[in-house]
Amino acid sequence: MAGDIAVRRQKIRESGAESIHTGPLVTITHKSNVLSQTDGLFREAARAALELPEYKDVLVDEQIVDSMVYKLFRQPSAYDVIVAPNLYGDLLSDGAAALVGSLGLVPSANVSDCFAIGEPCHGSAPDIMGKGIANPIATMRSVGLMLEFLGEEHAAAMVYQAVDE
Repeated sequence: MAGDIAVRRQKIRESGAESIHTGPLVTITHKSNVLSQTDGLFREAARAALELPEYKDVLVDEQIVDSMVYKLFRQPSAYDVIVAPNLYGDLLSDGAAALVGSLGLVPSANVSDCFAIGEPCHGSAPDIMGKGIANPIATMRSVGLMLEFLGEEHAAAMVYQAVDE
């Protein structure tokens, strides 16, 4: 799935979205130097999946999770798609949200081979309902994610560009 997302994101960049990336990139994040059984298996499985012919153009990188935290926070634009076990992914995504201001700006997607659900990372925020203070950026970016998964790369790029402007 990470390979598919990286390829899709490259199509969006080719549709006009600005990026420093010249091709699809997946970074596998793990702690296999210490957790050789569990994270070692995760690392091997991720590498094997990304060696399939359909991902021949995807550059695959690896980071140990503790150095990934440092590097992601220092150079977030150096990364494209990050694949990690749930615990590391949750910590990295919450930390990355702080880089852009808050969870209220970050889109989210739950995906499988058969469906995708886009939603703001923060959820529904019922505590601010009716106060006129909700920020729609996460919702709009979630629409962009849904367009990506529907194969509408150009439309997704337009949504992202509109939000950025």
